[in-house]
Amino acid sequence: MINRIEVAFREGVGDAHGARTKEKIREHLGIDVEMVRTIEVYTIEGDLSEKELEAAAGGPLSDPIIQCYGINQPLASDFSFLIEVGFRPGVTDNVGKTAREAIAYLLGPDEKLRVRGVYTSRQYVIRGGMGRSEAERIASGLLANDLTQHYDIF
Repeated sequence: MINRIEVAFREGVGDAHGARTKEKIREHLGIDVEMVRTIEVYTIEGDLSEKELEAAAGGPLSDPIIQCYGINQPLASDFSFLIEVGFRPGVTDNVGKTAREAIAYLLGPDEKLRVRGVYTSRQYVIRGGMGRSEAERIASGLLANDLTQHYDIF
């Protein structure tokens, strides 16, 4: 079974990576965007219960003080474009590997085989007066390395 856990900063908490990305879009591509927020996505392949997914999301995958999470429900809202960047198949995903180990540790030594894989991606939630062609330039020219990563634009 495949499940997704999305982790974002709570309202009022600064998103330094999103702010840096906004500046890079302006400086390197000349596209003026209003806001960029980031959401970390963990796609989990394994037979986990809702309770186990909740424990993973609220435990090793997020910081409950500054972050919120959604399990199999999107967190992004109020955007012009959403760009999700992840690794291509076969490319080492070190954060995914570490997340898998953390979830396996949480489940216990006899249950770790139920987590077959964890794959990470990052969503860039972008708001501003731009079109699809600018979103494509942002994704291919700044956010993703086409050799090792793929992206989807929504």
